[in-house]
Amino acid sequence: MSLSRRAVFAGGNSSSANFAQLVTARGREALVAELGPLGGESGLIPRPQDGEIRLTSNENPFGPPPPAMAAIRDGFAGASRYPSNTQPNMSDLTAALAERLGCETSNIVLGAGSGELLKRVAQAYVSPERHLVTASPTYLQTSGVARYLRAEVKAISLTNDGKLDLDAMADASRGAGLVFFCNPNNPTGTVHSASDVYEFMRAVQRISPETVIHFDEAYHEYVTDPNYESVAWMACEVPNVFVSRTFSKIFGMAGMRVGYGVASGPTIGKLQSLALGWNISVPSVSGAYTALQDPSYEGKEKRRNTEARQYTADFFNGLGYKVFDSNTNFIFANIGRPAADFRSACREHGVGVGRDFPPMEKTHARISIGTMDEMQRACEVFKEVLA
Repeated sequence: MSLSRRAVFAGGNSSSANFAQLVTARGREALVAELGPLGGESGLIPRPQDGEIRLTSNENPFGPPPPAMAAIRDGFAGASRYPSNTQPNMSDLTAALAERLGCETSNIVLGAGSGELLKRVAQAYVSPERHLVTASPTYLQTSGVARYLRAEVKAISLTNDGKLDLDAMADASRGAGLVFFCNPNNPTGTVHSASDVYEFMRAVQRISPETVIHFDEAYHEYVTDPNYESVAWMACEVPNVFVSRTFSKIFGMAGMRVGYGVASGPTIGKLQSLALGWNISVPSVSGAYTALQDPSYEGKEKRRNTEARQYTADFFNGLGYKVFDSNTNFIFANIGRPAADFRSACREHGVGVGRDFPPMEKTHARISIGTMDEMQRACEVFKEVLA
């Protein structure tokens, strides 16, 4: 397909919904009833045991860049101040993101992790009258919030190659408040090409011009597919497009809870109206701002992750277990048995792997990518468990 990026689509605003109670970040305790168990008898992912290789949550095992780690420590000196009254402050972080993306600061919204932004965008655009369109399986928080709001969730099954069924999702978008598009997708790790994404956006605009499309680009920095392209540039320029990203993945700051969103002015204004004041801590702001100053770290981490990911995928493929083509820091393998059984057996050998992902939990397991040493040791465990 060949489409002009800047002629993809334009649209209007959608209705908002009242949100009676705060939903916790990234869909944990308050959403367990809606989402189903996340692993373990309590419904939460168990804490790793001492010495365990943790391949559960798609974290960067190396953590933040060293200068960012130093900035986080130094940030505690400003613990008595609000994050708008320190250096760097939230405005400085917003400006740094705008410069990186080539947009205005008015196109940026910050969140306590991208999870807070997923909550806010669902709160703003989904209601009992305006349904959500999403994929199955994909990242679950948006659908969990939609169900909490008593909105209909139209979850469209993936294609056989683990990608979103874009034609079916576009057809289901008529009258929707929001379409959730995780690209790359979690848990499959698959990515859609720029041409397919633009064609999908044109289709949604034609079918339901008031519908907002939310692109979750949490794993954007890991993508190696040359046909992929972020749509952050478009979110800055046209209505009804929202992009969320996070510092939790390639920047190794999952525990600091920093995310950001990109959209046109009216969308940003609506999401800002739903925010808690000073929602990012001083150390988190300091770390995120400093992490942006050294782009070489991202390249190094991307290369390291790609090498370890390929090693792990080759291992499973070599044993005859199909792995979807991943552009993230995890893989999704068809192990031919319930993920719960595989997870339990791996834990007995000191390796933690990901939770269930219905409706594929009877055959597939998600495995985060750790260090090369961790993956080599983990693969020895996988070989024994799968024998």
